[in-house]
Amino acid sequence: MYHFIMDFQNFVDSFAISACVMSVERTPDGHCGDIRVVSANKLYKEHMGESTYYDGIIYSELVPKEPQFEEFCFRCAFQKRRLRSYVEMKTFDCWTDSAYIPLESDKENIGYCAFFFEFTQNADSDRLASVSFETASSVIKTCTELRKSDDFKSCLNAVMSEIQEKSDCFCSTIILIDREKQKYEVLCEKFRNDEATMADFEDGLTYEIVSSWESTIAESNGLIIKDEDGMKELAKRNAPWVKTMREAEVKSLILYPIMQGIKTIGFLFITNFDTNRFIEIKELVELTAFFLSSEITNHRLLNKLEFMSTVDLLTGVKNRNAMNRRVDLFVSNEEKVKAPFGILFADLNGLKTMNDQNGHEAGDKLLKNGAKLLTEVFGYDEIYRAGGDEFVVICPGCKKSDFEKKVAELRSKSGYGSNVCFAIGAHWNEDGKNLRLSMHLADEAMYQDKEDFYKEHSDKKRRS
Repeated sequence: MYHFIMDFQNFVDSFAISACVMSVERTPDGHCGDIRVVSANKLYKEHMGESTYYDGIIYSELVPKEPQFEEFCFRCAFQKRRLRSYVEMKTFDCWTDSAYIPLESDKENIGYCAFFFEFTQNADSDRLASVSFETASSVIKTCTELRKSDDFKSCLNAVMSEIQEKSDCFCSTIILIDREKQKYEVLCEKFRNDEATMADFEDGLTYEIVSSWESTIAESNGLIIKDEDGMKELAKRNAPWVKTMREAEVKSLILYPIMQGIKTIGFLFITNFDTNRFIEIKELVELTAFFLSSEITNHRLLNKLEFMSTVDLLTGVKNRNAMNRRVDLFVSNEEKVKAPFGILFADLNGLKTMNDQNGHEAGDKLLKNGAKLLTEVFGYDEIYRAGGDEFVVICPGCKKSDFEKKVAELRSKSGYGSNVCFAIGAHWNEDGKNLRLSMHLADEAMYQDKEDFYKEHSDKKRRS
């Protein structure tokens, strides 16, 4: 079977990096059959395990079966294409720089290719940059799109449009997954048919299906299925997913994880692409997914930092920092409050008594309930916890009658004996000027209301 085995052995032994020669079978229907390691040098055997290796071994006895690797070997051996890839290998917890070189064969349905690889512990920027001009151009365009606007989702949609155009796919989308809440989010999407959306497929695209993708990819850096044979192989690992894809008329697909360090936070998902351009599209998607992982991770981190700096973590409303910034922007004329507007100050009565008698956990619950009541009454208005037991509400662009109605509703729901009891002060600003003065007047009115409360209910302790 291996007519050239001695020549192959001398050939691979001449290299100072891991090298082997693969035999690739072409089945009668023109697909890839068995791929065997015909000959390998010492470094290759050491990396793969010398005790396991023998000449003629099927490659999947050494490493997990990998459809993309098989596609590269098949195209190299029979289309005589010199190929290269630089991918993350989860099996070895490193990155692998691989080269495929076609070799001559004297058999019609057996082809040969030389395979070389080197490991790097982390992603090497020079190796990542070694791509075709077309891929480099598209990826540079992607990076530019991600940085040219404050609207991150619009930028991602532009990237999806670029992928859709280059791969002629039906759908390109990014899906984020939240395992704690057991739900997923379609971050962006682009369809060949502008009237289609991911919502059209939500019956089949359940959380259970999306959450199964990570284990389906397993040790690979991504998944590419280009024909029915690939679908049949995939069905052996994930039959429910394949069933939903058949129902959605998916014939080919690409799935690459979006990573935050070693954690999978989402997926780049592409369906029905131009399989004749498999190699070029793989190169484009692989590299794009790498940069998208970085950009999405950074965006999520910045959003989290912004959330932590502007949101009161106990109550979920905006915090004092956010309120002070709002006032500063108003004073500097950078961002006015839409006129007319109303200002309300609300201070919890009896918080100190609750803390003293029932502990701070009960006091925290009272604060949460206070914020919840304010949110119920004022809805989408700006609600801030100014500190301690004090809340501030800004109602931009509303009618005086509507503002007074909301204030009256809050008073009726937070009077003495209610689960949440507020001292309330309000001021209406007709011309939209002097926000600070309106806040000062509302604050004074609130303190007067609080004085009246404690005069009437002397059993309640004031805050320290």
